[in-house]
Amino acid sequence: MDQRTPSRFRLEQYFRQTIEQTRELLRQSLELLRQPMPDTFLGHKTQEPFPGQDVE
Repeated sequence: MDQRTPSRFRLEQYFRQTIEQTRELLRQSLELLRQPMPDTFLGHKTQEPFPGQDVE
């Protein structure tokens, strides 16, 4: 067999490894997507205005 041609065993091993890595990435992605959306505080009042201060 030519040295530059990968053996069938090595190709199968490579494909199995690639599939396993893809499954792990998908699992992590789904876990992240299932989490609630983060709160960015945009539009939130973080404190009450001082008395007499104009409220926007």
